[in-house]
This record gives sequence, C-alpha cells and structure tokens, in this order.
Amino acid sequence: MIELENKRGDKIGSVLFFCIVFSLFPVLITSLISSAFIASSLYSILVGMVFLIQSVILFFYFWMWKQKPVDKKLFIMAWLFMISQTMTLLISSVNGLKIESFDFINVFARFISFFIFVSIPYKYNISKKGIERFMCYIVMFGFIACLYNMVVNFSGLKNILNISNPYAVDFKSFYLGRNGFAQLLFFSTVANTFLFFKRRSFYNWVCYILFAFNIFATLSRTVTASVGLFLLIFCLIYYRKKLLSKIILIIFAIIFIFTIASNATISGFIVNMLIRSDVGTSGRSDLWRTAIEMLNQNNWFFGIGYITSSTLLNNMCNLDQFHNFYIETLVGGGLIDLLLHVIVFKFVSGNIKRIYKNDRTAGIVFTSSFTVMFFYAFFESISFFSIGYVDSIFRIFFITVPLLYSNNFKEVSKKSQRSLIMRLHK
Repeated sequence: MIELENKRGDKIGSVLFFCIVFSLFPVLITSLISSAFIASSLYSILVGMVFLIQSVILFFYFWMWKQKPVDKKLFIMAWLFMISQTMTLLISSVNGLKIESFDFINVFARFISFFIFVSIPYKYNISKKGIERFMCYIVMFGFIACLYNMVVNFSGLKNILNISNPYAVDFKSFYLGRNGFAQLLFFSTVANTFLFFKRRSFYNWVCYILFAFNIFATLSRTVTASVGLFLLIFCLIYYRKKLLSKIILIIFAIIFIFTIASNATISGFIVNMLIRSDVGTSGRSDLWRTAIEMLNQNNWFFGIGYITSSTLLNNMCNLDQFHNFYIETLVGGGLIDLLLHVIVFKFVSGNIKRIYKNDRTAGIVFTSSFTVMFFYAFFESISFFSIGYVDSIFRIFFITVPLLYSNNFKEVSKKSQRSLIMRLHK
C-alpha cells in the first residue's frame, strides 16, 4: 500500500504537466489554422471541452488513487466562488446588461476548477521525485518552445538588434502571441531554478542561456522584469547568510551592467526597444480607467461578469483584456471575488511556509515566484478559476503543486508539535 502511494506521488507530476500541455491544445490548433479562429464560438467550445476532459482525468486519477474526504472549508470555498459569480450575473441582468452565454458556463467552471484543482488535491501529496519530474517537464517544454522559435524565426532573430520598431516583430514560438510565449519562459526559468539548485547540471546552465535569449527576443517588458525580480529575490534569500556569495553576485552584476552600458548598440536597443519609456504602460492605464467607469456605472461589490465585461470592452476599443489581474477580477466578480482570491492566496502562502521549513530550496523558489506573481498580475491578465491555458498553468503551478508538496510535511509538523508539548509537560 505504501509503495503504491509513493508511485502515485511520483506520477502526479506527470499528470499535472499533461493537464497544462493539454489545455494548450486549442491554442496550437489556432496557430495552425488561423488567428481568426480564436474569435469563433467553436474555439470557445473546444476550450470548454479540453477543460472538461482535463478535470475528469484529474478527478478519476485522485479517485482511483485513494478515496479521501474533501476538506470542508475548501469545499465551501468552491461553492462561494460559484455563488458569488451567480449573484454577479443576476445583478447584471437586473441592471439591464446583456449577459454573454459563456458567462453562465463560467459559473460552473469556477466551482469545478476550484473543486478539482484545490479542494481534492489538498488531501493528497506529490513526492519529491514527482515535483522534480513536474519541474523537469516544464523546463523541457520551455526548451522545445525556444528551439522551435529559433528555427522558425532564425533570420529575424539573427537581425534582432537592427529592428527599428518593437511591434514589427513577433517572436512567439507556437503561441498566438509573444506575451504567451514569454509567460511560458517565466515558468520555465522558475522550474529551471528549482532544478539547478538541486542538481547544478550543465543542461540547466544551457537552459538559462536559452531562456534568457528568447525572453529578450520577445521584448516583453513585464516578463523580463518579472524574471529579473524573481532571480533577485531568490538570490537575496538563498545567499542571505553567505557573504562571499553575495559579493561575487554583486561583482558579476556590475560587470554585466557595465558591459551592456559600454556597448552602444545593445544599450540603445534595450532603452528604445525593450524599456520603451516613451509608450508608458502601452495603453494599459486607459483600459484601467475604462474598467473603473464600468464599475461606477454598475456594481463594485459583485462586478459585471468576466465574459460580459470582456465583450463590453471589445465593443469600446476592440480589445478584450484589461491587462491587470486585480482590475479584471474586480470587473468580473467585484470586491467579493477579489476577497475570495485573497483568502486563497493567504491559504497557499501558509503552505509555502511549511515547504520552506522542510525543503529550503523549494520553499525559496515558491516564495520568490509567488511574490513576483503579484507584480506580474499588475500588468497582465491572469486568472485561476476559469477555463483555458492561462488558468491551468497559473492554477497548477501556484496553487495545486504547492498544496500537494506541502502535504509531505504535515506529519513532520504534527510530530514536532507533539514533541514540543511533551517537553513542556516535562
């Protein structure tokens, strides 16, 4: 029985990675057929079918593993996510808004996603081998995406320093846009850091170089800043008691910055093509003001509805994302929905602390990446409890995996508490 439990703990990493890749299937189909396919109802149906299959696979995997009672508090949270969005749509319809049909589906999707990826996994665990396997697959996937990007866009990448307009190129690998590709490289860098500080292999060094070059080529300011911030936070925590290592890192950083600054071509490219201070937030601030106006005209507590608000935005300015998780959550589900997310994040951070106490490297990786996620969320549309590829990768990487891994150390925490109580009684 114990051996079977360990095997299941090893394999769950592979199952979760499959869920992430499988959720990318509609995106891959769109990139092969036509970018216009994403606007069709058939695309939405395909996304929904993939999400349903993904959820069924994971449900039966846990069910066949070992039937365990679902945590009551998390089960209630799943219902709250669904009920709050139901209230949102009811209030919006009373206010005379035309509710998009997919918003009704999203009500049930929120319950299913939370129940399958949070409530159920909370009672199970992923082994050290399982989480390493998961991270290894993420790195491998990023590696393949980078190679594909470099082969398909070889001529463009070779002359990248000669471009005069950052929007004239779109190095996106097999994604629909460069932001999606850059997002994958952020996760790949985090996963590679997890593996590097456990193995320190030559392959991980190669991956760092490959990821860095491709992130640079995407010209994604948000991901570039996020990766830099992640590595900075990780190093500050990891080397906080190692003075010599800190000095070496500082010297390396100074040499790197000096080398870049002394090269007029590279420094000019970074300032004009990557930083792009002249474009500010690239129109994001206007989108945020539009969102505030929507909330003022409707309801701050329950919002408008995720798909409905996206359609309204599209009718106004031909865009369907607010490029800010906090704004998007407010418009989609109001202050109530944002509060529910805060509760979930607080819950996950508590489990990350448990990981940190028992596996320092993994704990620092999750702490650093989880912190950076809140910065990234200020400038990009991310979500956790709906359907689609973005939801899958953020939900699994930042919620499901930390919860599963922290469960390995629950018994350790209980034993330490019991020993402390016994010592106090003596």
